Amino acid sequence: MYDINTLDQLAGELATSEFELLRFVYRSGEFYSRFKRRKSNGDLRVIHAPTEPLKNLQRKIIRRFLASIPLPESCTGFRPGKSILSNTLPHCGRRFVFNIDIEDFFASITSERVLGLFLRLGFAFPVACVLTELTTFMGSLPQGAPSSPYLANLISHSLDMEMVEYCSTKGWNYTRYCDDITISGDTMFTLGDMKMVTEILDSEGFALNNAKTRFLRRNSAQIVSGLVVNRRPNLPREKRRVIRAMFHQASVSPDKFKGRIQELENHLSMLTMLNPQTEEVLKYRAVLNTVCALRKKTLATV
Repeated sequence: MYDINTLDQLAGELATSEFELLRFVYRSGEFYSRFKRRKSNGDLRVIHAPTEPLKNLQRKIIRRFLASIPLPESCTGFRPGKSILSNTLPHCGRRFVFNIDIEDFFASITSERVLGLFLRLGFAFPVACVLTELTTFMGSLPQGAPSSPYLANLISHSLDMEMVEYCSTKGWNYTRYCDDITISGDTMFTLGDMKMVTEILDSEGFALNNAKTRFLRRNSAQIVSGLVVNRRPNLPREKRRVIRAMFHQASVSPDKFKGRIQELENHLSMLTMLNPQTEEVLKYRAVLNTVCALRKKTLATV
């Protein structure tokens, strides 16, 4: 696909120099910061985040080489025009919903697998090696790099196609949002099906995280990507209650929420995606506007 055979050609495509490319390659440890982030279950996840210069280069690699490569419709995460709503809609109103988490998703995508992808895309071996070094760290995809989700989606292409093919023979729907896989349908799901799904994952170099495997029937709350999908995508009742209380507090004491605007925006964005013109959304948007105006006024007086 890409006929790029020398580092000079690669540097030209990325609007940089060979020296800059090799600086990132040979001194990679200087261009990553390490920190820990708490997962929803309380465990800590180690994040390796590239510094801004390397991050900008990784974004160029995305724009120039990765973003235009087609992906299957079942791949819904980190794609323009796709969202968690895209990931949930195929699973609404089904007899069962089966949620799978891929264990150590980014860590399981090794430098060797990334190198293989760049070689398949047509890059000469030395160029593919440099691109691999620019987008991996300590032997795998770093969780904090903007290029990692794009590369992970491309490397998971064959996994998605195998799963879609198997699920279609059963009349089921399949989607994958990053490391979260969802299968849903109206027929029986057996131990044999579970074995086949596990074998497909294993054959594609991935492993099932048994602790996050959930089989949800129609008589329980079927959750996909944090949304209830028994009938149509909606927030769980408890989540709505928390959001309602937060916006009420913000309307009563907007001054206390000047430092929590991002949090309010995230909640409003979710509600807007689900029901853009409801009275609730319009009311919360007015509250957010009040808080933003108050913060702007405060900053202007500093």
